[in-house]
Amino acid sequence: MEKRLAFLYDPNTFSETGKSTKEYYAEDLNDEKNVKELFDYAQILEAFIEYDGWEYLIKTHGYEKLYEIDKKSGWLSDHSDNLQDYKKWVDYEKKCVKEKK
Repeated sequence: MEKRLAFLYDPNTFSETGKSTKEYYAEDLNDEKNVKELFDYAQILEAFIEYDGWEYLIKTHGYEKLYEIDKKSGWLSDHSDNLQDYKKWVDYEKKCVKEKK
């Protein structure tokens, strides 16, 4: 069975049912449109990227491409003046997720 790497959720529905509204798997995260959608929802706290999801995104797209995608979304890139700052934010997100495991 393929592992879930990220998911979207409606906070109201999620708190009542514990079910996500959309799940992302490796095949989904290959598509830059899906990555942007995920970042759009993450910035309003309606998406969660698993640690393995971050690992997959970095391996598949690389930090530079993720930064380009994120600039279209305005999530972590809004806090980053350059690629090095962006990497720090991504690594921080990964660390936070890993600590929750």
